[in-house]
Amino acid sequence: MENRNRNTKLALEKFGKYLVTESRKNLTRKNKNNTRKLYDSLRYEVDVTANAMNFDFIMEEYGEWVDKGRKKGKQPPQSAILKWVEQRRIQFRDNRGKFKTYESTAWAIAKSIKKRGIPATEFYSRPFNLGYAKLPNDVVQAYALDVQDFLEFSINELNEKYKDGGN
Repeated sequence: MENRNRNTKLALEKFGKYLVTESRKNLTRKNKNNTRKLYDSLRYEVDVTANAMNFDFIMEEYGEWVDKGRKKGKQPPQSAILKWVEQRRIQFRDNRGKFKTYESTAWAIAKSIKKRGIPATEFYSRPFNLGYAKLPNDVVQAYALDVQDFLEFSINELNEKYKDGGN
């Protein structure tokens, strides 16, 4: 029973590997890989049973904001920006050249995001859409192979049963 949907599971796993690989490439290429936290969190889970197929793409929660960007008009939580500013030791300067606090730097960045927004990177949605476009054909072919394997197994089992004189 476990081996019955082997080809279907392999097709979905191939899609998952493609999605993770391309998403990681895009993060690196677009300079969105500072802490590697999002990069390292990218993974997938495939569960194929006799009655269902399930595919989950998993990443850090903020990955959606990196992918889709943020429209102007809504200010992000200053606490998240503060943490980001402190990790990178970013501090703006005032008119006299003195460093501002992390809090005031985070506030200024949050206000700027509210005013201008953040452009979308599509680091995972683009590879997802490209891979998903051809996924139905791959899954149909894999499922057809699984059905063929099942039929061959059933026929062989029946042949063995009747060859030995079973009813």
